[in-house]
Amino acid sequence: MTSDTSVPIARVHDLPDLLGVIPHLLGFHPEESMVLVVIDDGCVQLTARADLGDVGSPGHLELLIDRMLVRWPSGGMWLVAYTVAEAEGWRLLERARDHLGQTLVGDPICVVGPYYRAGDSAGPVFPHDPKASITAVAATVHGLQARPSRAMLAELVRPDPREARVVEDVWVRALERVLAIDPARRPDELMRALRRALADPAAVRPDDLAWLGLLINDPFARDRAVLSLQRPKAGAWVELWTRVVRACPNGTQDQALAVLALAAWVNGDGGLHAVCLEEMDALGIAPGLKRLLESLNEAVAPPSDWDELRLRFSELLDADEDVA
Repeated sequence: MTSDTSVPIARVHDLPDLLGVIPHLLGFHPEESMVLVVIDDGCVQLTARADLGDVGSPGHLELLIDRMLVRWPSGGMWLVAYTVAEAEGWRLLERARDHLGQTLVGDPICVVGPYYRAGDSAGPVFPHDPKASITAVAATVHGLQARPSRAMLAELVRPDPREARVVEDVWVRALERVLAIDPARRPDELMRALRRALADPAAVRPDDLAWLGLLINDPFARDRAVLSLQRPKAGAWVELWTRVVRACPNGTQDQALAVLALAAWVNGDGGLHAVCLEEMDALGIAPGLKRLLESLNEAVAPPSDWDELRLRFSELLDADEDVA
């Protein structure tokens, strides 16, 4: 899972600054995690997080490191382990240190609840209070939230079961609207509704959220909508499509969830992006957009790549229309 920091949000001067900004780059306060921060050209280029249990087996952590350094061959890397089992955290950090060699930036860090050590397991103990750092304040001002846990982040992409009846009723009304229009009009209808909704995502009515959730299932409408996503507006897309996903009855949110995953990736919200993909796996759904996002993850592609990808996909779509 990765996050991107294409737009500078703060300057990191010391370890408390680094530890203060990491939860905001991830979208939540990590637990039992290995966090790898790629530095290149004096800036944080990418932040990756993996469960400690997933990188404990021989070769897994090293493979993750290599995938990131292939993308940034001239970069360096910070290593931070978050765990209640300090000995295990240091075991993994030492493995990573041996693998990185001179590519390691600074001392590895092991965070254990209210304290951390740097360098090795015998180093001095320092207090850990990420919320008190200047970088955490700066990240919050820039709109990067740090939720208390990853589980809380996952709740954002699940319909509220207490609202199931209301959501179903609204969905039925919207479905009647969709069935009443010519299918050829759906792309234009979606784009019109999307432009209105993005102007103020928090104010969109439930009926209009359901309207978006239904129209996005039309493949021609979805392609036009996806290709209209631009990075400066990605935050508004995340806010809107989070609400759309929660306005879909359970079992109908696959395309909306995929669009949210894309918007989260483009916005640099790696935590939300990963949670969306996991939710699609749990639901047993695999829209085409999901496969694209998985390929981008495998390539460790940063969100800044979206500008070029969007242009390429637009050219391909235009070429298909010319052939047709």
